[in-house]
Amino acid sequence: MRPTHLSKGIYDPPSAARLLRAGRMAHETYPVSSRTLIRWIRSGLATPGLANVDGQAMVLSFEDLISLRVIAALRAAGVSWTAIRKAEKWLRETTGYDRPFAREELWTSSSAIFVRFRKLIVEASRSGQLAMDILEQHLLPLNGIEFANNVASSWRLADGVVIDPLVQFGEPCVEGTRIPVRSVLSLLDAGDPPELVQQSYRLTDCAMKSVRAWAKLGAAA
Repeated sequence: MRPTHLSKGIYDPPSAARLLRAGRMAHETYPVSSRTLIRWIRSGLATPGLANVDGQAMVLSFEDLISLRVIAALRAAGVSWTAIRKAEKWLRETTGYDRPFAREELWTSSSAIFVRFRKLIVEASRSGQLAMDILEQHLLPLNGIEFANNVASSWRLADGVVIDPLVQFGEPCVEGTRIPVRSVLSLLDAGDPPELVQQSYRLTDCAMKSVRAWAKLGAAA
């Protein structure tokens, strides 16, 4: 049965691009804009069903967002478009999933894409060619994405800030709560005393620190 949480989360291309630029390890991720994401989608990557949708009407799910995050990370690691397309095509055909980059835990070297498939490490960018298990310790994992049963279940954007597609429609929230970071920041931006905001939401000092750090990342994005 198709995991229902993959269809949750609502993002337009500009908000998706902001999350990609401000998330964990963003400095090691291929720089993206909403125009870049739309171009990738138009080419058939990550979101096959959206390839012909007007840019202003595009609505991305959590599954789409994670797929684009993985593609950006692969590009930042130096993986070619040819390898990315071959890996996604092979994974789609082999697993039957439209967006396999959101449903398979991947690793990369600088030129290839590997995945654990049926308890083996295979090179997805070479149509499932078997790789030696010893390679795993030398590969770069795609950090920040949490998986449950090989399905992307959440994305840790930064320390203390997490996207869970089942919580607040995929809004970035304070970790361990259902409180959108945006709600806390809106009160702070309106001039409410930080101590009062913290007390109102019953946030720890660590949580408030995480919110402030995320605000800086978001502003930089």
